Amino acid sequence: MNPIENIFKWFRNYRLSVSEPPIISLEGIYTLLLLLGLSLVAVCFHLVRILYNAPVDFSMDWNLFLSWIPLIVAFLANNISIHFRQGRLLLAVLSVFWLAFFPNAPYMITDLSHLVVDFQRDLTWHDNIMLFTYAEVSLFNGLVSLYWIHSSWKRVYHSRVSWLLLLGSFPLAGYGVYLGRVRRMNSWDILHDPHKIMQSLVDSLMDRTALLLSLEIGALLAVLYLVLWSIIRFRIRFKASIEK
Repeated sequence: MNPIENIFKWFRNYRLSVSEPPIISLEGIYTLLLLLGLSLVAVCFHLVRILYNAPVDFSMDWNLFLSWIPLIVAFLANNISIHFRQGRLLLAVLSVFWLAFFPNAPYMITDLSHLVVDFQRDLTWHDNIMLFTYAEVSLFNGLVSLYWIHSSWKRVYHSRVSWLLLLGSFPLAGYGVYLGRVRRMNSWDILHDPHKIMQSLVDSLMDRTALLLSLEIGALLAVLYLVLWSIIRFRIRFKASIEK
């Protein structure tokens, strides 16, 4: 076996660990690095836009940053739940914080509404790719965070509870997108202005847009998560069958 193959073998088997199971596995770090790389690709598209013409909207970069918050929270919750199976209260606090910021991930899908249709304009095509990249990366962050937080729920809570929490998070994420896009509210308004949140809840009870975004974005997240979960579970079972 040559040195390069030895390096790859070490990389595949290495785990950042001071205990068993590891506090932080290389698998989780590897996922974060991949998503960081995708985020940098999105930012590069924006830099090209700035150099070529002018910045579109720096709020895209801010929204992309916000989509990282539920990802990091879910990453921490996933690792903590491995070592502290009885930490129900801690996981509940992290879950509430995760849910408050989780809508920021699918929120960037609505930024596609800013597209200008002009087929003779080169920037039109660049903007299409750029906005799609931002939305795609943000959505990836949300789906991975959803998988990690769901794994945490399954370890600490009853299986049925974990699935109920998962199913409830889909329409709540869609409703969060509605609050952000239509009502122009932020995640931190839960603490900064709870009265505004309650007023928006009352006002949106008869708002068809709130129902539409809650159900359709919730359905989109549910389908995408089902695909992600199925792929991961198939990979795990296939690997286990080979090892036997």
